[in-house]
Amino acid sequence: MEGKKAVFKLLIKEFHESDFPEVLKRDLQLPDADAIPPRKVITITGPRRTGKTFLFYQLIQSLEKTIGRQRILLINFEDDRITPLSLKDMDDLLEAYFELYPGNKEHQIFLFFDEIQNVVGWETYVRRILDKENVRIYLTGSSAKLLARELSTAMRGRTISYALHPLSFREYLRFRGLEPESDIEYAKERFLAKKLLMEYLVMGGFPEIALAGENVREKILQEYLDLLIYRDLVEHFGIRNIAFLRMLTKYLITNVSNLFSVHNYYQTIRKETPISRDTLMEYVGHLEEIGLLSLLPVFSHSLKIQQVNPRKIQVMDNGLRNAVAFRFSPDEGRLAENLVFCDLQRDGAECFYWKGKREVDFVVRRPKGLEGINVTFGEEITKREKEALEEFKTTCGGRISGLTIITKDIDKTESGIRFVPLWKWLLDKRGSNGSL
Repeated sequence: MEGKKAVFKLLIKEFHESDFPEVLKRDLQLPDADAIPPRKVITITGPRRTGKTFLFYQLIQSLEKTIGRQRILLINFEDDRITPLSLKDMDDLLEAYFELYPGNKEHQIFLFFDEIQNVVGWETYVRRILDKENVRIYLTGSSAKLLARELSTAMRGRTISYALHPLSFREYLRFRGLEPESDIEYAKERFLAKKLLMEYLVMGGFPEIALAGENVREKILQEYLDLLIYRDLVEHFGIRNIAFLRMLTKYLITNVSNLFSVHNYYQTIRKETPISRDTLMEYVGHLEEIGLLSLLPVFSHSLKIQQVNPRKIQVMDNGLRNAVAFRFSPDEGRLAENLVFCDLQRDGAECFYWKGKREVDFVVRRPKGLEGINVTFGEEITKREKEALEEFKTTCGGRISGLTIITKDIDKTESGIRFVPLWKWLLDKRGSNGSL
């Protein structure tokens, strides 16, 4: 045997004969195989190191209970033994499999392709075998927006996509050995949950960070950021001015939950930094595309108003931000606000900020209307938090579905505003889906 086929056979046998690593359950719900329409691909997107491969292991372990492992194939396209791969090489994959298991030609095969974006033109291959072979295909790819953009043009409606984010607080507790009960508010575990919240607030929710020792977490996070910059930005987009990219990235993630204007930032740096305004806009766009940060628009029904107003910086993960940001104080308020955004994003919520005389941290479109959310993490709640929501309600009238102030410890309802502690809001699904 020669070439890539031999390597594929080695990887196939290795997968079928190896034990899986320990898998901690994630909460992302995917449809059962029988519920997936024919000729549809299930795609799991998300940033690097969020646990997409381990989610595959979770799916495979469930699937093999009914069909065995030989009808399942997992290939990691970042394995150095097969890279680089051409489309012609990909033809050897199923040939290698069916040479090893000719009897399975009559059965449906479940293919799990990990980090598929590493194969140039992968979508052509996937579309072809989806049409010609009796297969069920699952894909992962890093950088949700990059893969989604490719999928929208290449798969022509043949994919069902799910996004995997860093750990939710509930998942973080599970990784730390605590499975919160539905009535945790009244259980002794609430004290441990509140303690772990402060850890989660600072270190973020990457799975490896939840399991790592305190002395290595920051180093791991710094390496994650390098991976995002070099693999998903510099290589993919061919960025040349890496020094400026680093400076811009550090500035943006340091200023989490603050307002940002490309025009104002450009005016500040233009005399000392040889960069054009177009390049600045391009780099900011790339940082959004890889999911490292989001720039929330002001809430308005006018697109022009949204476009001319500054946007609010939110970051994928607090840990990434704290590993490289300039920190002169604990910064708990802005970190709590960003944590709320991450949870809203995890639930697929459409988010804005609102500004009148005062400011509302988040405006969320809900099925029943708009929810206004303010986040405060001090020992006391200032009048402006409540007054901002009242002003927002007066301005938006009957379209309001709920008003919430997320706090450090205060739990009450007053004047139509729900006050709820951050830890409770993160664990209570009523706090993240708006059904108040």
